[in-house]
Amino acid sequence: MGIATRETKLKKIDGVQVYARKNDADRPAVLDAIDLDQSKIEAIADKLARRGYGVMRQTKARAGKVRYLFQACWAGDGQPPDDPLADL
Repeated sequence: MGIATRETKLKKIDGVQVYARKNDADRPAVLDAIDLDQSKIEAIADKLARRGYGVMRQTKARAGKVRYLFQACWAGDGQPPDDPLADL
């Protein structure tokens, strides 16, 4: 299952833009986001982990500010859901 390199905006949740890279079946297989608010990033990352994504969380300090980010890769059986962020 290949991943397309084209990044698209998937959904904006509570002011946080989530980006997706789709697989060959045109489903969001890799998602990521970055924000200054840790609680917003954690809430989205937790939701994706419950849906079957493997989630990496990271903190980055840059230009005197701390940013929180996640990258989620589909790890479940079969294809990823069409809208992994439904209900948010």
